[in-house]
Amino acid sequence: MCAFDPAAPPRDADEGVSQSAAPAVLQASPPLNRLRVLRALRSAATAVRERAQWLVRPDRPFGRAFENLILALIVLSVASVLLEATPGLPAWARQAFYIEEIIVVAVFSFEYLLRLIAAEHKIRFIFSFQGLVDLVSIAPFYLAGVDARAVRALRLLRLLRVLKLQTHILENTVAERTRELADKNATLEQAQAQLKAELDVARALQIAILPASFPARPGCDGAARMIPATTMGGDFYDFIELPDGRVGLVMADVSGKGVPAAFFMAVARTNLREFAPHYVEPGACLAHTNDILFAQNPMDLFVTVFYCMFDATTGTLSYANGGHNPPYVRRVDGSVETLGGTGGLVLGVMPGIDYPNHTVQLQPGDRLVLYTDGVTEAFSLAEEAYGTERLIAEVKAHGDQSAAALVERICSSVTEFAGAAPQSDDITLTVLAWDAA
Repeated sequence: MCAFDPAAPPRDADEGVSQSAAPAVLQASPPLNRLRVLRALRSAATAVRERAQWLVRPDRPFGRAFENLILALIVLSVASVLLEATPGLPAWARQAFYIEEIIVVAVFSFEYLLRLIAAEHKIRFIFSFQGLVDLVSIAPFYLAGVDARAVRALRLLRLLRVLKLQTHILENTVAERTRELADKNATLEQAQAQLKAELDVARALQIAILPASFPARPGCDGAARMIPATTMGGDFYDFIELPDGRVGLVMADVSGKGVPAAFFMAVARTNLREFAPHYVEPGACLAHTNDILFAQNPMDLFVTVFYCMFDATTGTLSYANGGHNPPYVRRVDGSVETLGGTGGLVLGVMPGIDYPNHTVQLQPGDRLVLYTDGVTEAFSLAEEAYGTERLIAEVKAHGDQSAAALVERICSSVTEFAGAAPQSDDITLTVLAWDAA
């Protein structure tokens, strides 16, 4: 039985736990210390290997200079073999060659040690062609105290080793650059595909804002088509219903092509369409539009505009021309007239320009043909322009057809003429056919 000693000091309940846990902590400390030491050694080994690679790899800092030094010593060592064979060589020269040999072997030994440190797999390096060649170039000196000349001549193999190493590095560099180029090409193709998709959407939106049909008027019909030369075009046409019952027809061509021209086209069309209902005369509408475009033109673009107002009840056509191609009127008898009043400055270049108003009377059966220079300046493979004569001939020959049929006929004629030649400019056509009700 255990006797209870009331005079003994009470034992703390945690004392036993602390005493029992202490050995465990002491036992765990050495493994943790060893782990820290191993990690430190690995970090140090990695740092030393990286420093060694700076000297022995030509693609690293100082590597090319160190390699040139080794090549120079190889040539010096091999040359000394030939010079030592010279008859009557003085003793001081032989001593100099011996000192030179010590220096060469010392540098080669340092290089061998660096390559061994820099190698990821030490054993594999030692038994590789490179490792064996490096070892043969220095081992005889340590074994015999001096290299035999025949053995030193084997250092020519180091040249082969250097060339082989450079070829390997070059192949790796080419492969790496090829991968980088492939990655950049893939990224570029992805960006181009995304850009193309966005431009396709923009082109669809641009075409969608142009009117698809002519305003309904008794005895009057109209049709139009716009074919951009690039993803987005700078040409535009428009049909505008005016408050007095007349119809406004617009044919315009923005300077340049592509996205900048498309944006300026949208600005020009929006302004012209907004101002048209507020002006009775087309010249005043063009003058106001010109002032606004001049103020909204950071890229110094311009637009040629032919704007006319047609009264379908009387056949009266009022128009103003802002530097655009003069339209044609195909009379019911088959003759073709060019509308006068070609004067007028292009819009967006200078504010405060006046645009004269002109009037022409259409007869039942007449056709009004509006176009941009993309039609007449379409080129064939022989670099011959379509020209106004071919356009007039098509209007004469097929002017008795409907507006849509005449537009289709002219576009087909231009396409057949151009053949496989690339389209050089936007092609836009509008035909107004009036047959009095």
